[in-house]
Amino acid sequence: MSRKDRLKGIVVSIPTPTEKNFEIDFEKLKEHVSWLIEEGMVEGKAVLMAAGGLGEGYFLTREEHFKVMEALVDAANDKVPTMTGIFESCTKEAIKRAKYAEDVGIDFLQVNPPHYLAPVDEEAFTHYKMINDSVNVGVMIYNTPWAAMGFEIRPKLMEKLVTLENIVGVKWMSFDSMNFIRVLKEFSDKVNFIDNSTMTSLAFQLGAKGYISLLGNIAPKAELYLYSLLEKKDYKTFDLEHKRLHAWREVLGAAEELGYQGVGEGTISKAILQAIGKDFGPPLPPQRKVSAETIEKVKKILDEHKVLETLKF
Repeated sequence: MSRKDRLKGIVVSIPTPTEKNFEIDFEKLKEHVSWLIEEGMVEGKAVLMAAGGLGEGYFLTREEHFKVMEALVDAANDKVPTMTGIFESCTKEAIKRAKYAEDVGIDFLQVNPPHYLAPVDEEAFTHYKMINDSVNVGVMIYNTPWAAMGFEIRPKLMEKLVTLENIVGVKWMSFDSMNFIRVLKEFSDKVNFIDNSTMTSLAFQLGAKGYISLLGNIAPKAELYLYSLLEKKDYKTFDLEHKRLHAWREVLGAAEELGYQGVGEGTISKAILQAIGKDFGPPLPPQRKVSAETIEKVKKILDEHKVLETLKF
């Protein structure tokens, strides 16, 4: 199977477990990966990503990141493709992390464009080309307009990026609906698109091959059921079932302290996971921690709406 063909299905973005002192709990990370595999997140159905956005990759030191990669590969044990996030704006640092990923056996890199100010196309291309030329690992481009002052990967740049040998995928969403559709239609035969939007069934109809998942960490069998509907191209049922199985996201709006404000995804994701019975520890600093009172409120909301019962498969 080609490298590109292995990048498909449910890309589970795995939380990074932490201790109270913010040290990484590598054994818990391996236990979680092993559980996901036991539940069916295996080659052909899934890719497991550590140190992505939900995994607080932005806040890991280089040494921590290296050990997270080691733990992921060890626990995956060749049963499922592995991926790690690289969020560096310094291309030299990104290459160091990419080379370690190659050495330890990571299958794919999720790489976002460099940003402090908004990059121009030439700078984004330089970043990806230098990484491409330095390692032999599959690269998934990550379009992140919310983090790069509105910078979007558009067809002109994508035409150049898909010529790079190791570029095999794109984690895709866009603030521009026309760009979202056009890029998918024009390039889905050249690289595998992994949907990161709220329009997953549309993305698949336009050629996407996978999507990013938080739910997989909570209810892998429910997520596998949803993916089976996409495999069968039963988009109508998928939309109905996706809405039903993700209703808990909407009801959490009552817990005002959650919100989506903040410097990273650790705050809300770890609060949700803790409330649902999977405590991965505090978010890495400087991310804020949700209060115990809010966690209890979230638990009550989830109980009232029988969320865990809904997610059982």
